[in-house]
Amino acid sequence: MTKQSSSKNFPTNHRTKLKVDFNLLQSGTWVLEKKGNQRIHYFEKEVENGKIIIYNALDAPTPFDSKVLDYLMLKSQENNWSQEVILPTISTIIKDLGLRKEKRVAERIKRSLKILKNTHIEFHNCFIDNGVLEHFEEGTWELVSIGIIEEYGFRKTKGRGNPLRVRVKFTNSFISLCKHSLGYKLIPYAPIQGLRDTAYALYKWAWRWFNTEKGYGERWIGNGQSLVKWYKNELNSTGNYKYPSEVLRRIKSAIKQLNENPKVPFYLQLKEEEGNYKIEIYRKEQCTIKREIPFDKLPPILRKVVIKLIERKKHIKEPYALARSMSWKELENLLKSIIIVPIPKDIWNFIVNDIIAKSQIEAEKKEFEETVLGFEEREDKVLVAIRGSKVRKKSLITILLDNFTPNWKSFIQNVEDFVKETKAC
Repeated sequence: MTKQSSSKNFPTNHRTKLKVDFNLLQSGTWVLEKKGNQRIHYFEKEVENGKIIIYNALDAPTPFDSKVLDYLMLKSQENNWSQEVILPTISTIIKDLGLRKEKRVAERIKRSLKILKNTHIEFHNCFIDNGVLEHFEEGTWELVSIGIIEEYGFRKTKGRGNPLRVRVKFTNSFISLCKHSLGYKLIPYAPIQGLRDTAYALYKWAWRWFNTEKGYGERWIGNGQSLVKWYKNELNSTGNYKYPSEVLRRIKSAIKQLNENPKVPFYLQLKEEEGNYKIEIYRKEQCTIKREIPFDKLPPILRKVVIKLIERKKHIKEPYALARSMSWKELENLLKSIIIVPIPKDIWNFIVNDIIAKSQIEAEKKEFEETVLGFEEREDKVLVAIRGSKVRKKSLITILLDNFTPNWKSFIQNVEDFVKETKAC
């Protein structure tokens, strides 16, 4: 008798990991960037020595459908990879996935199950054979076709509104692959549901190349046109992109979302070297990898500013780790609104200790803290980092500097010059 899956204590904590076979990581179980009501029945991607085809007579699965599949796989995994998953109501799924309890959402989940039932993945000369598929003898297979869901159904139950009980039965091949796979990754489940589509695809892709033992991984992509091809092929995108700039925006946005998510256990960095791109992946707590870390090369005053700017995003729990994952270009963009003003040490000490510290007006103190992001003493002067956008005619810092060092504007240093000097070292 199949045990009913329980949703008690769901969502899972950050330690819950979903076992995903390498074949499914390689194929993906989604198609990115379908437009409107466009239906896609066939998606082909190139892999080493072969190709993978995701096909569906109804419509190819989107990242939303893939997330529903991840959820069902986790429920099966919790019951020793039971072929059947039974859930009390559709509302249970909606709640567990953190979605709004609306009729259209319930209908969308029903459609997801219909799509997943009709989805098949074909591996042409590229199936990683672990000898674990039931009814498949171990060996080299020219073609392996795997369905996902064999059948599903909804049963009316007693209660207000006659809630629908959900039953899903995976195919033998799919559940056998999941349960007995010898080549797999254990992927933290907690971040999955909150990720936008491209970030979700990139998260799954990164796990193919992230070495959990070393805490590091990297993949060379190639030049700009190779980047476009990589994006379409590796992330399963149907987007009609021609130029690198079109996909760079999406990749950088996805990396930013992943890097700012405290539940994602690694950081990604997109680097460009002599016109070629690569993506580096490394464990958050492991920041001692032998490679250039731009943040570490910044002068102390700019490191303080970077951390302060990151900390102002309240959901960032590891500002130093995020800062150390940033490229030169990302740091330059973050610091572009900052100006450096050299101020005589005695004047600076007077402003800080005798005016700001003794001020009875909390609004003045708050404005000063928001405007001055860092300072560093150098011999007889102090370098002060100020947010350029806050330097207005009537702002507190402008009034104080005009009063005590009237020619301060002629000594303003652009932060870009600091960064360029640092990069050249």
